[in-house]
Amino acid sequence: MLYFQNEAGISLVPGLGKTWTPKGEIPVVRVTGKKGGFCISSAISLGGRMLFRIEKGRMNAETFIDFLKKVTRHHPERRGIIVTDQASIHTAKRVKEFAERNNKTFALYYLPPYSPKLNCDEHVWGYLKENKLKNHTAKSVGELKKLTFSSMWSMQKQKSLLKSFLYGDLFNTS
Repeated sequence: MLYFQNEAGISLVPGLGKTWTPKGEIPVVRVTGKKGGFCISSAISLGGRMLFRIEKGRMNAETFIDFLKKVTRHHPERRGIIVTDQASIHTAKRVKEFAERNNKTFALYYLPPYSPKLNCDEHVWGYLKENKLKNHTAKSVGELKKLTFSSMWSMQKQKSLLKSFLYGDLFNTS
């Protein structure tokens, strides 16, 4: 199983964009003004499968290893290939040692530095932030986590959407 993996930060401060309003009225999106957020990890496969997890705290080598375990648990009979970027949490000594100890279960491959266009999982974050969470009105981090979870869960069910993230990039050479 081939997976592309990445993580992102989700902020209580929404990304604002155009919205609809009755003619002659100015659109207003009410936000709390509070700061806060959380991290989320995901991995998408070429078959249009997505695994994700809202992290309890900051991302580090240990949380990345834990996510790798989650991905490989979904395919106990198959060797996984996980492609990720070269963020420091992905290239940490502990991660490399874990990958080496578990080389019969999965292989970890790194994309070239500064090449987000090669990581198809980046489209998950773009779609989530530009479509599902744009103009969100969550008033607390807990409320935002619920909204994010339901958004990711609905995306997870849409194989054609996930495949569009993958195949749109794999064959786009521009």
